[in-house]
Amino acid sequence: MGYFSIQTSEPFVVHKAEGEHLCAFPAAAAFRILDKDGSSRTRLFVYFSQTKDDANIPPSVGLRMSDDGGDTWPYYQSHTWFPISLVQQPEGRIGGPSFVATMLGGDISSEQTIRWVHSADGGATWEVTEGKLVTPVPMRCIVAGTGRGGFAFTWVLKMEDGTLGAVLYGYYASDTKYRTIWAKSDDGGVHWSVESTVAYDPEAGPEGYCEPTVARVADGSLLCVMRIGSNKPLYQSRSHDDGRTWSEPEPLPGPTPEETYSVLPALRSLGDGRLVLSYGRPDTRMLLSEDGSGRSWTSFATTYGGTTTGYTGLTVTGENRLFLTGDTGANWQYDFKSGFPSPNPFAIWGKQVEIAESLKS
Repeated sequence: MGYFSIQTSEPFVVHKAEGEHLCAFPAAAAFRILDKDGSSRTRLFVYFSQTKDDANIPPSVGLRMSDDGGDTWPYYQSHTWFPISLVQQPEGRIGGPSFVATMLGGDISSEQTIRWVHSADGGATWEVTEGKLVTPVPMRCIVAGTGRGGFAFTWVLKMEDGTLGAVLYGYYASDTKYRTIWAKSDDGGVHWSVESTVAYDPEAGPEGYCEPTVARVADGSLLCVMRIGSNKPLYQSRSHDDGRTWSEPEPLPGPTPEETYSVLPALRSLGDGRLVLSYGRPDTRMLLSEDGSGRSWTSFATTYGGTTTGYTGLTVTGENRLFLTGDTGANWQYDFKSGFPSPNPFAIWGKQVEIAESLKS
C-alpha cells in the first residue's frame, strides 16, 4: 500500500536585499499568461514586504516574476500595495485586494476602502481601482489613531457562481481579539460585503482567530485554517453552504499540536484533489490531506530550517508539484543596535515541492 511524502528541492534565491534594504513575508501565485502571438506560458509571481514589520509604516512591496519555473527571476518591480492573494479573472486579467486598507469616517466605522490591484498584461503594468468593504456592525482600526484597518484580506477564492469570496481578519468595535470573517464581491473584487463570521472567541489563544486561508476542498465544502498566535496550534473551520455558516473551530486533526505551530497558513488543492498546507514558526512546515478534505492531516515535513519569519507563499505548478517561497527573517530577528547588519542577511528563497507516492517498508 502506498503513501505520500513531501519532497523539496534545495532553496534558491528569488530576491536578495542589497544595501540597507529589507525583504520578508512573501506570497506567491502562478498564472498562464497569453502572449501577443497567441502562445502562453506560466508566470510565477512572488511579492514581499520591503519595510520593517510595523503596521505604522506605509507599505513598500517588491514583486519578482519568473517565466521559467523559478530558475531565474529577471523581473523586479516596487509598489505601495500588497495583495497577499491574486486571482485570474475573465480575459486573463490578474487582480487582488491590497492587504492594508483605510477606514472611512475615523477609527470606528462600518466602511473601509478597498484597493483592488489588477493587471491586464501579465504583470507588466498594474492599475489600482478603489472600492469599499461594508460591515454589518462598526469595526475599529487595527492600530488605533492611524485610520488603518479594520479588516485585512488574506485569501480570495473564485466561487462557482462567478462571484469572489474572501477571508479577512480584524476587529469589530467591541471585539477584544481578532475575528475572522467571510465576505463576497459580485463586481470582480471592487466592492465587498460581509456575509458571515468564520470564527470569534475572546478566549481563543493570545490573539484570537486571524491570518486565515481558505480553499474549496474535495468534499465540496470550504475549509478555512487560522492562526491563534505565534508558536500556537492552527485551527480550522468548515462551511457546507458556501460561507453562510461555519463549524466550530477545531485543532487540525492528525498531527500533534506542536507540529501545527504557525503564522499565516497557505492552503492549496492539487489537481488530483489532494490538499497541501504550508505554515511556519518555528521553521517552515507542510502537511498533506490525502483525501483532499482536510479531515485528517499527515506527512508532516519541515521544509526550511533556520532563521525565518515562518511566513510562506505557496502555489500549484503541476499535477503533484508546487512552488514554495519563504524568507530569511525580519528586522526583529536581527540586532540593529550597532547599525544595519552586515552583510545584509535578508533574502526571499524559493523551493520546488513534489508530492511523491512511496511504498511503505
